Amino acid sequence: MGLHMKEPKFEIFSGRCFKDAVWLESVEGQSKAVERMESIAAEKPGRYFVYSVGRGKSVVETETFKKADTLKEKWAEWKRSFLKARLSVNP
Repeated sequence: MGLHMKEPKFEIFSGRCFKDAVWLESVEGQSKAVERMESIAAEKPGRYFVYSVGRGKSVVETETFKKADTLKEKWAEWKRSFLKARLSVNP
């Protein structure tokens, strides 16, 4: 008979540890928890961390951001809004 040992439990949170943390889910195994946290962060940018229940502390943190608009895209957006405003003033 083989003995099956459970992997340690880790909790995934959004926000900052001990400040504005919001629990998302539990995962067994640190590597699985980190992988899941990164997957969540890729889908929805923000701050995330993995908390070790056994150690009683945050073991991994990440922060992702929305892809920044390029200067070219911002310029095109500004021109569109400027022209639209100008046309509405001078029909």
